[in-house]
Amino acid sequence: MKPFTCFWLTAAWLLAPAPSFSAALDEELAAALNAAKWTSSLRLELQRPIDPRLARIESGDILRCGLFPGKAHLVHNAAEVRRLSGTLAPGDQLVLAAGEWKDASFVFEGHGTMDAPILVCPEKPGGVVFSGASSVRFHGDHLVVHGLAFHGITVTRDSTTIFAAGNGEARPARHCLFNRIRIEDCGSPNPEDRARNHVWLMSMRGSDNTVANSTFAHLHNIGQMLGAAELPPEGLQRLHILNNHFSSRPYVDRQNGYEVIQIGWSGARAAPTGSLIQGNTFEKCDGENELITLKASDIVVRGNRFVGSQGVLCLRTARRVLVQDNVFDGQGRENTGGVRLQGDGHILLGNTFRNLNKPADYYAWPVSLMAADVETFGETDELGGYGRAKNILIIRNRFEHCDKRIAAGIYARPEFPLLPVNVRVQENTFSGMKSGSSFDYVAPDPSGALTKELHESGNRDAP
Repeated sequence: MKPFTCFWLTAAWLLAPAPSFSAALDEELAAALNAAKWTSSLRLELQRPIDPRLARIESGDILRCGLFPGKAHLVHNAAEVRRLSGTLAPGDQLVLAAGEWKDASFVFEGHGTMDAPILVCPEKPGGVVFSGASSVRFHGDHLVVHGLAFHGITVTRDSTTIFAAGNGEARPARHCLFNRIRIEDCGSPNPEDRARNHVWLMSMRGSDNTVANSTFAHLHNIGQMLGAAELPPEGLQRLHILNNHFSSRPYVDRQNGYEVIQIGWSGARAAPTGSLIQGNTFEKCDGENELITLKASDIVVRGNRFVGSQGVLCLRTARRVLVQDNVFDGQGRENTGGVRLQGDGHILLGNTFRNLNKPADYYAWPVSLMAADVETFGETDELGGYGRAKNILIIRNRFEHCDKRIAAGIYARPEFPLLPVNVRVQENTFSGMKSGSSFDYVAPDPSGALTKELHESGNRDAP
């Protein structure tokens, strides 16, 4: 059988393939740390390079990129996929026949290599759309799943996953690429079920995987668009979420659980991950106040755009997170926020906070630091709710036409008595805003200790 052509046209909103942690950005960080005389606890050595196969796949005709020299296997239904599971050789292609794949569910296992991964793609670009009650699950090593679409998937039961990477703890996905996947308009047809039936558009379990250049839109149910809560039992997660578009996550009710992305979970010890969230766009994502929730450590969040979204990037139970060169543009919508911090060792560098207006509460401030109940999250058996915000550097960011600035010690109360410690705010620009301190909310502290922990220098107001 001759190889099929499975190239995929680049959508206008996608960014160029993400580079590795570049020298220019290293220099930006180094210059900021030097200016602040700040000793960083970031563990950037845990980061892996961007998978070099992604650039080759994105260069044009995917089958002419040199990665898939093996045999092409054309399949017409889920049963044929299941029969081939676990049998393909490195470099082979599993080619899905063009058409609507309705109510198609399968698990596929494959074991490729770095130089010869196994490809899963449609027979024709855009030619395969999963519908009805479809769901798919992939596990193994060095799989490339490219160009599949899921539209209008009907969900009638709780805890439904539409696209899963990894099949339980014993069968993870490792060193896999999931590229140009589209998952749209999926969920419960009955509006009354949307707050009860948890849905994951995509879930990730394993290590060294990449989700790139994909579209996630119009999820109304409780659950995540991309969930990666279960970290590997050994080793680092090192998940890369690159150049994707997340949109139209509407508000349903006040429950927790409507995040767009979740990494880790609060029942674990803020484990290191070495994961990267880069180059993504989040547009009109209003599901809850935590748009992204990070419940793990050693993560880089860089070069993303948050547009008109009523939620924040929340460093929920995280340590040593770098938040760099992102744009938080509320477009003047009420209750659009920026970054909420708990934990220690975080750096906010070079971000733009723009038109974030009328926060309903302190959660939605451009930048807020919470009060806490444990000194360092994850160091004892009693994990607690929040780790103290401490050793935080906020440097060379721009705040443009926002109604607020930075809030320190939000929601301090007897059960959360630990206020921020050693917070440096330096060389930031506040444009089109009322002049004054960088901190427009400071929690009451009769001892006066909190104000001595908030250090401002070199900040400036601009028209």
